[in-house]
Amino acid sequence: MQYPRKIRDFNAYIDGVSYAGRATEATLPELKLETEGHRGAGMDAPLAVEMGMAGMQAMITLAEWTVEPIKFFGARRRMVLRPIERGEADYEASAFIASLGGRWSVMNFSDLKTGSDVPIKLTLDVDYFRLVKDGDELFEIDVQAGRRVIGGVDQLAATRRAMGI
Repeated sequence: MQYPRKIRDFNAYIDGVSYAGRATEATLPELKLETEGHRGAGMDAPLAVEMGMAGMQAMITLAEWTVEPIKFFGARRRMVLRPIERGEADYEASAFIASLGGRWSVMNFSDLKTGSDVPIKLTLDVDYFRLVKDGDELFEIDVQAGRRVIGGVDQLAATRRAMGI
């Protein structure tokens, strides 16, 4: 039997500054295609036709009200999340690097309560998302450039060529 390799820890960088020890939770964007059902003559069921991607968001929770990220509200800044995975049989760690770009759109300061943690939750509206594992690029999505490279295949290259971009 083989045990699964599990995500054990992560570090977060916002605008190049490490938040190790201060970042307590992070959420990577969900990758989702927008589809439209098409049911033509002779078809017994609708077929999902791809219509592009849904919008992406990432979130991070910081244990303290760090001044610099608060000042980034409304600005475009990068965030890098570096989760690591390990198995049970050894102490080797695999590195994931998630590079994200976009606009910081939500700052949630949580409820103020005496004697309890009051973290800040930040939301990034993502327009750039690249995920690499141990140097192998899994995907790169660049909304502004019209690029969606999944497993080395640029799924939008023919679309850009047809539009003259």
